Amino acid sequence: MQVRFLDDPDERTENVPGSRLRVPWTEVAKFDAMMANWQRLNDLDLDGTEQAGVEEIFQLLIAAEVAEVEWSPVECATRVSDMGQLCTLIRVPVEEVLAGAEWFNLDGDTMISPAGTLLIAETACWANPTAVLDHVIEEETKSRHKCKHGSERLSLSTRGRGLTTPEWEYHSYMRFDRPRHELLRQWCGHRAVTTHERHLAAEAETQRLDLLVTRLIKVLEQVGETTIAGVYAEEYDRERITPATIRPVVDRPLHPSEIPVREIRTRRRWG
Repeated sequence: MQVRFLDDPDERTENVPGSRLRVPWTEVAKFDAMMANWQRLNDLDLDGTEQAGVEEIFQLLIAAEVAEVEWSPVECATRVSDMGQLCTLIRVPVEEVLAGAEWFNLDGDTMISPAGTLLIAETACWANPTAVLDHVIEEETKSRHKCKHGSERLSLSTRGRGLTTPEWEYHSYMRFDRPRHELLRQWCGHRAVTTHERHLAAEAETQRLDLLVTRLIKVLEQVGETTIAGVYAEEYDRERITPATIRPVVDRPLHPSEIPVREIRTRRRWG
């Protein structure tokens, strides 16, 4: 197949095998328009931490049939298959999502630029902070164990599984995991992080005090103070504060006819 290069001053002509052409010559205009869209979509280069954070959020919160991150021909572009469900998940109107980034339609889906991918990941964290922060806490718990005891990993040198050192795990955590965790916390917002940490601390403290009170009641029983132990155990269980009792209940005022009357007999005193 002979191809003439129109952008060449001499309009040189070469014999090009058909297998090298991306599309038939009749579809060149359509192909050029699509490549122009991809070039327009490539509006932001995400660093390694942002790419890892985006991928983690999509795996955690966004199903593949709704939207997924693609890596070619533009890194971190997002293919949205169900825009309505995505906007419901991240609690952002469709117009706002499309106004915040470059996009175009492709085969019935919406392709969104890397800047839009970053926006989707961040708003998903804002809309679902508890799930993200619980995931971060779980990952940091695992990292803490690895940084103390090492971990079993696949070794490329021995082509088998080997045990890493705590020092190596800590270096890996500081270089990769910690920046990603801090980025996810930032996407959730300071208020959400503070509320979540206070909630976890309150639950942990409640559990600690519950175990302490239980041990003290058992000690009273062991020294023979069974009556006092029973009183404290009953009071502790009766006055327990739970989510069902923490909210004050606002009742309507009772009519005098609805107020129960209690008759108390007393001895009459003569003046």
